[in-house]
Amino acid sequence: LLSWARRSIHDVHVGGHHIPAGTTAYVNMWAITHDEKIWTDPLSFKPERFLPSTGGLDVNIMGSDLRLAPFGSGRRACPGKALGLQTVHTWLARMLHHFEWLPSPDHPVDLTEVLRLSCEMKGPLFAKPIKRNTVRFQ
Repeated sequence: LLSWARRSIHDVHVGGHHIPAGTTAYVNMWAITHDEKIWTDPLSFKPERFLPSTGGLDVNIMGSDLRLAPFGSGRRACPGKALGLQTVHTWLARMLHHFEWLPSPDHPVDLTEVLRLSCEMKGPLFAKPIKRNTVRFQ
C-alpha cells in the first residue's frame, strides 16, 4: 500500500542519498504497519494492540504518529478525517444499538487478509442482523 506521493522540488540529500529535483517519492504504509520493530506479530489480528490499558501502544491516528496514519499526515492530510471518524462512530453505534449480530451459519468468519489497493479481507464477512425491539422517544 503506497500513499502520499510527493515530488521533490529541489535537489536534496536524505540519509546519504542524492534525490534530484522532480523525483516522485511514496510512503510505504504497508511496510510501516508490518514492521516487527514497531508492531509485535504484525500479521495477526490483535485489536488490543491499540489499547494502552492492556499494554498496547498509544497511537494517534490523526496523522501525528506515523506508525499508523490512515488519513495521511501534514498539510496534505485527508480534509474529511474528523467528519469521517465521527460519521463512522455514529453509524456503528446505531447499527449495534438497533441490531443483534450473529455469525452466518453458512459462511464461517475468515479474517485472512489480502493486499489490494488497501488491506482487505480475502473473502466477504457474512453476518445475520436481528432487529432489536428498541424504544423510540418522540
